[in-house]
Amino acid sequence: MNRLVSSPPKPAPGWLCLLSPSKHVVPASELAARLADKVGAARLCIEAGQDAQWEELLLTHADWRGIAHVERLPVGDDARGARALYAMAARLAGARPVTGAEWVWGYVARVRTIYAFRALPGAHEGDGWDAIAAVRNALWSRLDGILQADRKGFTNESGCQVVWQFPEGAAGSGWMAVREDDAWVRFEMALDDPAQREHFLRGQVPPGARRAT
Repeated sequence: MNRLVSSPPKPAPGWLCLLSPSKHVVPASELAARLADKVGAARLCIEAGQDAQWEELLLTHADWRGIAHVERLPVGDDARGARALYAMAARLAGARPVTGAEWVWGYVARVRTIYAFRALPGAHEGDGWDAIAAVRNALWSRLDGILQADRKGFTNESGCQVVWQFPEGAAGSGWMAVREDDAWVRFEMALDDPAQREHFLRGQVPPGARRAT
């Protein structure tokens, strides 16, 4: 799948989550190998569980400064993952654009595992964000899914924002997508442009936005 997002958002959200329809577990050793290929100095340690059934991981710099805590939360009856997923879905109430929120709601029903990244102070130092991206992308490429981040909202499977949950004063640019004829139209827009924002909230491609090729 052609994904337009390769790095997590900066500055760090409280949580960055991958919501996957897969129950498969990527072994921690495989994630560590992918991390070594991308960011050789970072470490990935098992905090709870075993290699093929890990529950919690700790991502650190070479000197053990913490970059991120990673949890694998299966979604099942009365499981932490199910409660976390319900809390995320509740945020879709009143979300816009409506077509994006409805699509996410339908996708959430298929989610079987949440991978939750909680950024630690070391994320802002050195190649911390590159390390988070390496582990997140290793999971994403094997398992598929959508992303959810505090103060940003939900993406589609290619990493484009499809629901606006940014705070007041959001600036910079972002890759977004709206539904047209049951397909995604992807584009880059200015987050601080009121006119472009209003078109996106109505589920329209804003005038002046740069469409993906």
